[in-house]
Amino acid sequence: MNMYYAKSLFPIHIFQNNIKNNHILQDELLEKIENMHQSGKMKVPDGWLTSNLSTSFSYFDENKSLFNETQTLETYYDYVSKFFDLETEFSIFAMWWNYYSNGEWQEQHTHVSKSIFGYPPTFSCVHFLKFNPEIHEPLIFVDPNEHLRYSSLDMEFTGYNNRYKLNVREGDLVMFPSYLTHYVRPGKPTPEYPRITIAFNLILQKYGTLTPNN
Repeated sequence: MNMYYAKSLFPIHIFQNNIKNNHILQDELLEKIENMHQSGKMKVPDGWLTSNLSTSFSYFDENKSLFNETQTLETYYDYVSKFFDLETEFSIFAMWWNYYSNGEWQEQHTHVSKSIFGYPPTFSCVHFLKFNPEIHEPLIFVDPNEHLRYSSLDMEFTGYNNRYKLNVREGDLVMFPSYLTHYVRPGKPTPEYPRITIAFNLILQKYGTLTPNN
């Protein structure tokens, strides 16, 4: 008898948890984010393809003021440490918010770029501060080997899909490798309940016994 089996190789891990007291962060942040959005100053950064997203990405001073004033952030984003299987020390940098209320979208992108510390982040995170899965578009991840697969054949029984639509609810915090391509599709206008996410990157200083110097 000719026996064979099919096996999927080299998985990519993403991590997801829900901040149970998300309402506390909403109380701390939503009004301030709304005021920043309504100011009309939060423009799309140079190099981004999307044309109508309201984001604080390029506004370092405003982000520093907003998030440093919110003492609960350090406490609630400690949820990230629960994703690691070994004792880990990390710093959060480049924290910003994205605001979707009128069909805004964001193109495919990664977070792999040199930081002010001279080396790229290891992981990136998205916190769904205000999100209704019934009316808002999810985050979608793209297979990083997508283009290589075009020159090969993934047989139908493998169930391969080059897109993964993330199933999230309000308050979820998601961590993923910074190299993993992701995007948000254009959505329906939701002025009564905007989709607001907070994104940030992690640089690891320690993972178990490993440090950047060894």
